[in-house]
Amino acid sequence: MAKLIQQLIQGAVAQAGQEIVKIKDPVASEQQDKYRLKGLNFKSNDINVMPRDPAGNIIVENLDINSSILIIEPTTSNITTDSVSKIIDTQFNYFKFPARVRVEDDEDIDLDIDLDFSQEQQGQDPIYARYKPSENRKILSDPSGQGIASGILIDEIEEGQLQKRANRYYITKEIKESGVDLRFRIKINFRYDSFATDFNTTYFYIARSGPDKYLQRDYIQYFNFEDPYAGGGKISQYQVQNATKDVVIANSEFEVGDTFSITALAGSNTNDKYSTINADQTYWSITDASKNVDEWNREITSPISQQTAPAQPVSPQNTIR
Repeated sequence: MAKLIQQLIQGAVAQAGQEIVKIKDPVASEQQDKYRLKGLNFKSNDINVMPRDPAGNIIVENLDINSSILIIEPTTSNITTDSVSKIIDTQFNYFKFPARVRVEDDEDIDLDIDLDFSQEQQGQDPIYARYKPSENRKILSDPSGQGIASGILIDEIEEGQLQKRANRYYITKEIKESGVDLRFRIKINFRYDSFATDFNTTYFYIARSGPDKYLQRDYIQYFNFEDPYAGGGKISQYQVQNATKDVVIANSEFEVGDTFSITALAGSNTNDKYSTINADQTYWSITDASKNVDEWNREITSPISQQTAPAQPVSPQNTIR
């Protein structure tokens, strides 16, 4: 009896296990495989694969107005771009460590190399410089009435030697020891503004100073004015003029460490009466007086008969202000 009961229990358990195990339908699996293999039962959020509207529906463009659109989307899996892992190759492929050096014997190597880096070989002139103002500035007057000129702004280096002192041309050892004379060519474009139909006076000078020299504000005087009726610096209301100076400074007139600058003095400088220097039309060119060059240090190749003779060295007045 006990043996019969044990057989009944084992049969019941076996029957229950058979009910729990579900056998996959081979026909249905075969029908689904062709969709699965072609990716038709996968859904992607990549708009390049399948564009969708904000609700998630597939957007299908059909130009035939008479046709009806029926979309069946059997989605069983979702694939999003967030699930894609981008793999970047960070392997170092240039050379292996430790590095190896390969030496090849060559008896024909020519080591006779000319390393002369002189100024002339580099095409640089140690004398030449061209400066201009970086902005328009009013010309100052002297409130004390003593006629003391003030330095003008001429801080922008267009070409050539740098300014070791702001707004000044600095005499280096190379310039002094070269023995050359310096040629200064200066053009200052300025105008006078006033509420009244009057005139102003404006004077320009070349100043000199140095370690063993006092500041001489009017070292070189008397600029030339474009208006022959200017009267030594006279300028009328709203008038624009050019003041120029072409002068050669002898080498004996300066020492190492000396500086040259441009000073100016206006008769009036108030809110309603003032003279202003126009920066873009103003320049100061310094060149080697022995060279036949223009204001940009370019060689002049025109016939000698048509060239402008260089200015002669001057003996400045010894007036010190």
